[in-house]
Amino acid sequence: MSDAASSSKDLYAVLGVSKEASNEEIRRAYRKLARRHHPDVNPGDKAAEERFKDVSVAYDVLGDAAKRKLYDEFGHEGLQSGFDPARAREYRRWAESGQGFSFRGGAADFGFGGGGRGRRRRRPSAEGPSFADLFGDMFGAAAEAAEAEAAPLDLEQALEVDFLDALRGTTLDVSVRRPVPCAQCAGSGRVSRHACTSCGGSGRIEQRKKLVVKIPAGVGDGSRVRVPGKGAISPRTNKAGNLVFVVRVRPHPFIERQGKDLTMDVPITVPEAVEGAVITVPTPSGPVRLRVQPGSQSGQRLRLRGRGAPDPKGGAAGDLYVRLMVMVPPAGAPALAEALAEALAEIGKAYREDPRAHIRL
Repeated sequence: MSDAASSSKDLYAVLGVSKEASNEEIRRAYRKLARRHHPDVNPGDKAAEERFKDVSVAYDVLGDAAKRKLYDEFGHEGLQSGFDPARAREYRRWAESGQGFSFRGGAADFGFGGGGRGRRRRRPSAEGPSFADLFGDMFGAAAEAAEAEAAPLDLEQALEVDFLDALRGTTLDVSVRRPVPCAQCAGSGRVSRHACTSCGGSGRIEQRKKLVVKIPAGVGDGSRVRVPGKGAISPRTNKAGNLVFVVRVRPHPFIERQGKDLTMDVPITVPEAVEGAVITVPTPSGPVRLRVQPGSQSGQRLRLRGRGAPDPKGGAAGDLYVRLMVMVPPAGAPALAEALAEALAEIGKAYREDPRAHIRL
C-alpha cells in the first residue's frame, strides 16, 4: 500500500463519493477524476500528478470489495501488510466485554504478526496486565512462530499499469516486500532459550526485493499476473509461495475499453460529415486511414476489425470502434458569421423533416 493510503486521507472523500456509494458510482467517479488529473493531460503539473496518485490509491481500495470491507471496518490500519482482521475483532470483543483485564491500545495491537519489527513490546502499567500482554506471556514466541508457519505463502500486490502499456505489453521494475526466514534464528524464532531479538520470535523478517515483471499484451483491469516462487518463504520448509500482481489499468483520456473492444471519440468537421472524407485516426497499433461516408451523423460508430485489445491467451484481438463526433465551428468574425449563417440556411433546407419529430415521451 502506498504512502497515500497510510495517511489520514478519507478515501471516499478523495473520490468525492459517499460511504454508501455503489461499485458503479465509485468506478465512474474514479474514471472522471483519473481523466482530469492524468499525467498525459497535465504534463509537468506536479499537483495534478499527486492528485492522480491519490485517486488511483483510493480506487485500488474502494474498487476492491475485500479491501473496501477492511477499510470500512478498521480504517487505514486494516490496509497494512500483515493485518489480521480475525485477531483485531477478537481484541475488540475482549475490550468490549471487560473481563477483568485492562484493554490498552487499539486493534493494531492484535492486527499484525511478526514482520521486520517483530512483536510489539508493551511497558508495564499500573493498570495491570492487558489481555495482549497475557496472551503473549502464555504462548510466547512458539505461538507466533506457529502462526507464521500457518500463514499463506502466496502474496498479492496491486500493480498500476498505463492504459496503452496494458494493451501493448511491457516490463516494469517493481519493488516488493515479502516475509522470509530470519537469518539470526534460522526461522525458529528462538536463540538458545530466548526469543530472537531480530524477528521478535516470529521466525520471519521482511525482505525488500526488486523484480522485473513482464506484463502480457492485452491484460485488463483486475487481471492477475503470477510470478512463481517470489511469494513468502516458509521458515520451516524454506518453500516459497507465489507472488500475484493484481493489475490496475489507469484510464485513458480518449479511449474506453469493454472486454477486448475499444471505443474512441473522433471529431470531424461539418463538411466532412456532410460530404464524406478520408481521415487519419490514431490507434494503439498506429495511425489508420478511415473513410467517413457522406451524411454521417454525430455518434455514429465505425468498426476497425482487429484493432482492439489483444488476447493475452493468444485468441483473436478485439475491435476498435470509432465514434464520430461532428464539431460545429466556433463563433468568429462578423463577416465569417454572416457567411456561415447563409451556408447554414442552405443546409437547413436539406432536412426533409423535423429531426426531433420521432421523439415521444
